[in-house]
Amino acid sequence: MVSLTLIISLIALCLIVLTYAIYPVWQLIFPGKAMDFSGAYSPPTIGVVFAAYNESAIIEAKIRSIYQTNYPVHLLSVWIGSDLSTDGTDDIIRKLQSEFPRLHLHVNQSRSGKSATINTLVDRTEADVIIATDANILFTEETIEQLIRPIALEKAAAVAGNLTYSNGGVLNSTAANEKAYLSIENSIRRAESRKHGICFGMEGGLYSMKKSLWEPIPPNTFMEDFFQTVQLIARNETVLFNESAIGIEDVSTSLREEYKRKIRISIGNWQNLIRFYPLILKKPYPFGILFLFHKVLRWLTPHLYLIALIAGLLDLYWFSFAILLVGLPLSQFILLAFGIATPLTYFYTMNAALFVGFFRYLKGVKSSVWQPTKRNQHES
Repeated sequence: MVSLTLIISLIALCLIVLTYAIYPVWQLIFPGKAMDFSGAYSPPTIGVVFAAYNESAIIEAKIRSIYQTNYPVHLLSVWIGSDLSTDGTDDIIRKLQSEFPRLHLHVNQSRSGKSATINTLVDRTEADVIIATDANILFTEETIEQLIRPIALEKAAAVAGNLTYSNGGVLNSTAANEKAYLSIENSIRRAESRKHGICFGMEGGLYSMKKSLWEPIPPNTFMEDFFQTVQLIARNETVLFNESAIGIEDVSTSLREEYKRKIRISIGNWQNLIRFYPLILKKPYPFGILFLFHKVLRWLTPHLYLIALIAGLLDLYWFSFAILLVGLPLSQFILLAFGIATPLTYFYTMNAALFVGFFRYLKGVKSSVWQPTKRNQHES
C-alpha cells in the first residue's frame, strides 16, 4: 500500500519537474507564430529612465549607446537618477550634458533605492512612452525602435526587450549557466507572448510602456518590472516580447554575486506574489496557468524540495531516495569548495538564494537600496 508520505513526496517532486522541465519543453516545442511588428508608424516621444549607483565604469558607454540608436533624437530624452553615487558617476553625466542637451540628472537627497528613484524620474518626464532600463545595459542601433514599434502600432501597451549576455569572451561555469538560463527564459517569454499576448515578465533592464499606464511602484519594492507587468495584465492590457529589441549586458562570472542577486529577486518575487495571487483565480486562463507554471512553482521549488525530503525521510521504503535528496546538494557544495561547479551546483545555489530571500521577505522589507552586481568577477 502506498503511504501518504510517499504520495506527498512524489507530488512535490513532480511539481518541480513540471516547472523546470515539462513547462519549458512544452513552450519550446510549440513556440507559436512569429509576430509582425513591421509597418509605418508615427514615432512617439520617448523618456528613457534608469537609476544609477556607482556606475562610473559603464555610464558613458550606456548614455552614448542610447543616443547612437536610429531613433529621432529630438523625440528622445534621458532621465538618470543617481542614488548618491560616490565614484564620480554624477560628474561623468554632467560632463555629457553639454553634448546631449536632453540628458537629465536627478540626484537623490538620500539613498532611496531603484523603485523610488524610477518613480521620481517618470513623474518628471512628459514623454508618451517610457523605456525603463539599467545603467549596465547597452543599446544597439535598433533597440529603441524595436521597443516602440508594437506600442506605436497599437499592438501592445508594453514591450519586453530581449536581454542578451556578453562577457568579453570569458565563459566559466557560472557565466555559461547564466547565459543558458537567460536563453531558455527568453524562448519561454517569446512563446507565451506569441500564443497568449502575455510576457512573464518584462526584464527590468529593458522594457517600454505607455506612460499613461504607468503605475507608481510601491515603496521598498524589488522586481518593479514584474509589478508593472502584472498590473498591466490585471487591466487587460497586452504585454508582448520583441526579440528584435536587444540589450547587451556583461554576464556575471561570480557565483557569489549571482547568489546575492537571486536573493534580491526572491524578495521581489514574494512581494509580487502576495500582491497579485488573487488574479490566479480571477484570470485562471491564460494568466493563472502561466503565472503558476512559469513563476509561482519556481519560487516554491525550495519549499517543495524540502517537503519531498521530509516526507521521504518519514517513509521507510522512500528513505534511501530521501538520503539522495540530501546527498545531491551536499555533494555539489563540496565540489564547489574545491572550485568545481556544475549546472547542478548552479541549480542548488540559486534555489538556496530563493529560500533565503523568502525568509528575508518574512522579516519585512524596509529598504530597496541596492549595490550593483559586480561583473567580470572570475569565479567558477
